[in-house]
Amino acid sequence: MTTDAPASSPSASGIWGGRFDAGPSAVMQAINASVDVDKRLFEQDIAGSLAHAAMLTACGVISREDGEAIARGLEAVRSDIRAGRFEWKAELEDVHMNIEAALRDRIGAPAGRLHTARSRNDQVATDFRLWLREALESAADALQAYQRALVARADDHADWVMPGFTHLQTAQPVSLGHHLLCWVEAAERDRGRLLDARAAE
Repeated sequence: MTTDAPASSPSASGIWGGRFDAGPSAVMQAINASVDVDKRLFEQDIAGSLAHAAMLTACGVISREDGEAIARGLEAVRSDIRAGRFEWKAELEDVHMNIEAALRDRIGAPAGRLHTARSRNDQVATDFRLWLREALESAADALQAYQRALVARADDHADWVMPGFTHLQTAQPVSLGHHLLCWVEAAERDRGRLLDARAAE
């Protein structure tokens, strides 16, 4: 089954329509725009849209030709953004509208079919979840690099004697290497929490 419903993607002229005779004031537009912040989600937004288009095609909701056009268009938009050739427009408010408008400019009506069976809220939640998964992995990798650096320093200073502490009171002598390894264990606890959060995603 395919649909010939007209595309509803925003154009570069603005996203307001329907019962509104005019767009928002400049002040309201500035308050409402989030693209300066959420444009960092472009990789996740495009990845989610590619997967959604593939699903719509596989289910027969859109034609194979439209699915291929959408995929090609999204890949081209992604290449432009990565290369710094993409013009982000505040009047389109966010990363989703900017990419959708650019896709429509490239492929025309099929771009509007990408929004079938998906709300803007679905898109926001998906983008943020994908971004968070990558952020958790990156933080866990950074902690592991920190641990390895501490282990190397601990090995270098295995015979450097220093006072140990118990409840902020001096206790038995320990080595600096031993002391550094306690921070490796503390980092491992935090890394485990990050990986547990990633697994829950």
